[in-house]
Amino acid sequence: MKYNETETLVKLRRMASRHAAPYSTLIVAMGEHWEPGCREAVMDMRDYAQKCKIDAQLIIERDRCFNWGDALGSMRNMGYRHALLAGFEYLMYVDNDIILPEHTLVKLLSHQLPMVAPKVVFATGETYGLEVPKLADDGGLVMAGSVVLSCLLAKTVVFLPWALADFWGNALGDDEEYHFTKFYMAGHMPFVDTDIKAVCLKPPHFPLDKKPKGEPLLELVK
Repeated sequence: MKYNETETLVKLRRMASRHAAPYSTLIVAMGEHWEPGCREAVMDMRDYAQKCKIDAQLIIERDRCFNWGDALGSMRNMGYRHALLAGFEYLMYVDNDIILPEHTLVKLLSHQLPMVAPKVVFATGETYGLEVPKLADDGGLVMAGSVVLSCLLAKTVVFLPWALADFWGNALGDDEEYHFTKFYMAGHMPFVDTDIKAVCLKPPHFPLDKKPKGEPLLELVK
């Protein structure tokens, strides 16, 4: 790749400007195959944050899975790398099956914690093998052992130890309890804001999506 001085300077200035903006957040959606109403809910959350003068941007990480979850970890690895490289202070993961209040991001940011998530419940009442904290509603902030990664908000510096290596090394990325042990070793514990409830409509689905070569890796959703 040929070095372009002008392009590089523009990129560095953009990153410096974003770093100067507190609470800047990259929302990373896992896959384009949205359940009805979920894309709109995530975009409403982004738009609400922008109205509050927060630099919130959304990208949709393209699917890389042949079967359910077999490359979900790789998709999440790309998500935090995008956030680090683009200079965002925070990263928020969302899945394509989630319905959440529009104020979710703003409320979570207000806690100024390294790692926090809303209370996530499944519409069917099942857990599908995922670790879902069984917490009462409207109980404020509660420390949890692990949380569902959809709607997890984390400071990007949390991922710095894995900037040059994959955090989700096995590519799967669907065993929240196992992977949170890595966060513990780095000194981080997740909190849950039980005043916010997000609803997963059903387990996410990630079929392989073949896109033309040459598309940009990070493309903000308008």
